[in-house]
Amino acid sequence: ILPLFSKYRVINFNKTDARLANNGLPAELQKLRCHVNFQALKFNRRIEALGRKLVKVLHAKGPFVALHLRYEMDILAFSGCTHGCSEEEAEELKRM
Repeated sequence: ILPLFSKYRVINFNKTDARLANNGLPAELQKLRCHVNFQALKFNRRIEALGRKLVKVLHAKGPFVALHLRYEMDILAFSGCTHGCSEEEAEELKRM
């Protein structure tokens, strides 16, 4: 895999979409998984610097809204985030 990474500078991990929530794992193990994923998937310094620069430019021009156009229900369910959902909606996401 190293030669491919060296050539393309990108790695696509297939079949690594194990649920982050509603997966029956104990809370402590789930917290560890989330922490490890967060640390492992951090952007490198150059990308973070570019992101900060973009946000700074956006802020300088006034209020703005960032919209993720591919935010689908299955992705929402996959994340385990139910903030702002009714109990019925949260249960529906959990069933997904």
